Amino acid sequence: MSFETGITGNVEYGEGDCFPPVDESKREYKKFSGDIYIIVKSELDSLGDGDFNQLKEKSIKKKLKKGKLCVDLAPNTYIVMPEDLYRYSEENTITVTEGELTNKNFQFWKCTSH
Repeated sequence: MSFETGITGNVEYGEGDCFPPVDESKREYKKFSGDIYIIVKSELDSLGDGDFNQLKEKSIKKKLKKGKLCVDLAPNTYIVMPEDLYRYSEENTITVTEGELTNKNFQFWKCTSH
């Protein structure tokens, strides 16, 4: 695939206990295979009490295999999140600039206990 504006990188996913606090360096991640949503950050920020599922459905959805992320995107700031993890932070926010292919790796952890 060849394009000039967008994101590339690797996505890893893991799940397990979060309580008691777990040493993050001991968490095990695997290459993510499944659906990733790429949501325009300003739309998520202005959602308020709106329907997140509607926002998600009109966002970019990409099926990943073995963690490989490669998406042609218009310049904007986006939130990248897997299907079942609906929160965001600076770690899964990315700004795409015209004419640049931005490389960023993502790690997601799902807590199975709190």
